[in-house]
Amino acid sequence: MDAAVREALWRVLEGDLDGAEELLSAAVQRDSTQPDVYLALARLFRRRGETGRAIRVHQNLMLRKDVSEAHREEALLGLAGDFQQGGFLQRAIAAYEEVIARRPREPQALRALARLYADVRHYPKALEMTRRLARAEGRDGRREEARLWVECAAAAQAEGRTPEASRALKKALRRDPRLAAAWDALGGLEVERGRTRKALAAWKRVPELDRAYAARVYPRLEATYAALGKSRDYEALLRKLMESEPRDPAARLALAQALSARGESEQAVAEVRAVLDQDPEHLAAHATLGRVLLAKGHHAESSQAFAALLDTLERRGLLVGRVDRA
Repeated sequence: MDAAVREALWRVLEGDLDGAEELLSAAVQRDSTQPDVYLALARLFRRRGETGRAIRVHQNLMLRKDVSEAHREEALLGLAGDFQQGGFLQRAIAAYEEVIARRPREPQALRALARLYADVRHYPKALEMTRRLARAEGRDGRREEARLWVECAAAAQAEGRTPEASRALKKALRRDPRLAAAWDALGGLEVERGRTRKALAAWKRVPELDRAYAARVYPRLEATYAALGKSRDYEALLRKLMESEPRDPAARLALAQALSARGESEQAVAEVRAVLDQDPEHLAAHATLGRVLLAKGHHAESSQAFAALLDTLERRGLLVGRVDRA
């Protein structure tokens, strides 16, 4: 039996899921008393997206009287995962809750519940599970808590509950003052309140904390500086960021876009090409170069830039052609 399971594992690693199923199915037909083989078969079904079959295997295992309590708990954990993958969120929550009633420190269940409760916008329970998971793993979970508070703030803001959103962001920043997403969300909240300068101050914190995330806020910074009549200050900010980190592509591309908007196309092209010199396959740089050249009226060169973008997408397997069906 162990040999069949090992061979099935090799088949899975080689991508032969049908062969793995054939081996496992034959194994349970020869000996139906091995719950580990059923658990492996159910996991295989879920991996192939056959959630219904996985659910049936796990449920049947849980009903068998000849299965140990440990295997029954593994089947319950698997069933919860099946429900989660199948989109049955409330059933997944109920199953995972049953798991942690039996295994209070089960990390897989705690992690899944934290995400599921956030998905259904039950943030107090999501935060509780996040704290329990951090304690179970012996680590600091404040950053995960801060991210959940940011999600909570976004949900409240979308529903027009601005004071609640503000309180949630304050809690996020108390738990992690260096979380760029929280400062970004705070900027959006301040704009909604008509506090343009406070929004600007919040968004300026983002590049200081997370250069990768900063690409998301540069358009907002540019618009806010422009609204205040301080577009040159925006460019000065970008140049200062580049001085401290010359290889920051997001800041350089943001500067290129600002220069292009002011009509300084040659300088804009130079900034974009500097990014491409560092990374010839930088997708945003190819796209920015095409737009800058197009705005400048250099249609042939812009076509070449967009063609280079398409070539890069194709090399990375990101360009999938549509297949027309009759």
